[in-house]
Amino acid sequence: MIWERFIFASDNHGDHGDRHAIDILIRYCDLWKPSIRIHGGDNFDFRPLRRKASEEERRELIRADFDAGMQFLDRFKPTHFLRGNHDERLYDLSITNNGIRSEYATSLIDELEGVLASLKTKTLPYDKRLGVLELGKLRAIHGYCHGVTAARKNALTYGSVISGHTHGIQVASVEGIDNRVGRVVGCLCDLDMEYSRATMASLVHRHGFMSGVVNKKTGEYHVWQAEEINGTWILPSDIVVMK
Repeated sequence: MIWERFIFASDNHGDHGDRHAIDILIRYCDLWKPSIRIHGGDNFDFRPLRRKASEEERRELIRADFDAGMQFLDRFKPTHFLRGNHDERLYDLSITNNGIRSEYATSLIDELEGVLASLKTKTLPYDKRLGVLELGKLRAIHGYCHGVTAARKNALTYGSVISGHTHGIQVASVEGIDNRVGRVVGCLCDLDMEYSRATMASLVHRHGFMSGVVNKKTGEYHVWQAEEINGTWILPSDIVVMK
């Protein structure tokens, strides 16, 4: 087929993943049957590794978080994995002079990359230049900015682009002779995490992911947003090309 199907899902955050949202994604993949499955990053949470982690968080073990993320990879089977800022915490720790913690991070990276290799998943780093996946005239990134203007900033920088990172759902068009639209697709994790309980900005968080098609000859594309609205998921189920 000229039109190739893809799906973009992001931000399941390991043991903070929302089970129902993840189940919906997997069931939809069985229906949609995309040949391209893009994980938009933050497959793990790794909260004990964040710079502003509380003393209580620093005492947490990360094995359950890591195992939950690995289980998601096994179910979703991504063809592409765009590492997110939370995932990158493990890589950052592995190259610090931190003794046994760095050694343990390296062992987990080896385990992760072994599974990704077995799935034949192409991995891109969390990097504003190197972490950009090209899908014809559409790009995919994890995301490098926050706030209500994130989709617009992404479009200004990358052109037409889909991303995760903010956990919300946004669409923004940028004026110009070329079509440039930034889209942020939502998340698959808990909407109210402990470390954001007093952050009003997190009230915009929504469960969602994105499916689409890209023309293998021209690079033209179209996307559909899947979204949970008051407990009900709204999902596109078919495409019809009419001329």
